[in-house]
Amino acid sequence: MPDGMIQVGIVGSSAAIRRHTQAMHKIQDIRITGRWIAGSEAGPVSDADTGKPCSSAGELIGTADALVIDGCGDYCSDLAIAALRAARHVFLHSSSVRSVNEAYQLLKLAREAGVILRAGKTGNYNTRGLLEALGDKADINMIELQHYYRIATGHSHMPQALLADLEVITSLLKARVISIKAKGICMIASQPDILNARLEFDNGCAVNYNCNLVAAQSEFLGTFVLKNRILKYNFITGEVTSWFLQQPDGGEDPLFIQRHRVENTDTLTGELTDFFGLIRADHAFLSMYDSGFEPYVLAERILEKVMKTLVRCS
Repeated sequence: MPDGMIQVGIVGSSAAIRRHTQAMHKIQDIRITGRWIAGSEAGPVSDADTGKPCSSAGELIGTADALVIDGCGDYCSDLAIAALRAARHVFLHSSSVRSVNEAYQLLKLAREAGVILRAGKTGNYNTRGLLEALGDKADINMIELQHYYRIATGHSHMPQALLADLEVITSLLKARVISIKAKGICMIASQPDILNARLEFDNGCAVNYNCNLVAAQSEFLGTFVLKNRILKYNFITGEVTSWFLQQPDGGEDPLFIQRHRVENTDTLTGELTDFFGLIRADHAFLSMYDSGFEPYVLAERILEKVMKTLVRCS
C-alpha cells in the first residue's frame, strides 16, 4: 500500500458516507480516496472530507484497496460482489445481505481473492463498554436479555431487531450455538412482534432472550451470571450493577453490591479499526463465524423455528 496508507473508497447514502468518514478520521494510516453516492440521492458532502466524487462504483473500486459500503439498500451485496471480484477488501453491515446463501457467496469470493470481508454491526449498542464491565476473561455461565420497544416508535421489524441483539450476544460469547428453541406471537402485525428464544452454546453458556416490539416503554436490559458475581447492564443508560457473592476483601458479608456507569463508546470506529487492522496484518481468510455474519445465520435459524409455531392473537 503506497506510503503505508490504506486507500479507502466509501459508497452509500450521503448520511452513511458522513458517518463512516467521521469514524475513519479517528483512525491512523487511512486515506479516503473517493466516494460514490448510490442511487439518485445527493447531499452536500465535502470533497475535502470524503475523497473525490466518483461517477460510478467501478471507478471507485479502481481507486481503493478497501471498500466501505452502507446505506445502499439492495445494492449493497451487488457492490460487495463487484469489489470482491476485483480483489478489494470489503466492510459492510450484515443486514445488507439478502440471504444466508448470499453471505456464503460473499465469503467464497473473499476466500478466492485472498481479501478480508467483514460485517459490521446493525445496532449501535455499547458492547465494548459492557465487555469492560465484564472483564476481558469473563466466564459467563448464563445470559438473560430483555429488549422492549415502545409501540409508538413504529419499530415493527422483528428480523432487524433480532439481528441487532444477536450481534450483542455473539460479540460476548466466542462460542458456537448447539441448540435453539424459539417461539413467536403476532399481536398486531402479520410478522411476530413478540419473540422468546433459548440458545445453548458449546462452551456451556445458555442465553434466554425476549424481544417485544409492542411494549409500553423502551428498555434493553441484560443479566449476566458469572463465576463469582451477577451483573445487570442497561444498554440504553450504561448503568452497571454487580452483585458479588462474596466480599472482594474476604469480609463476612456474602453479598457486596457495586454500581457504576460506562461511557458510551464509538462502536463504528472500533469496528473499522479492527477491519483495517486485519488488512495491515495480512490476516488469513475469515470464516462465517469470524467475519461477523454469524448473527445473520442465527437470526434466520431462529425465525425459521418461530414461523413453524407462530401464534396469532388478532
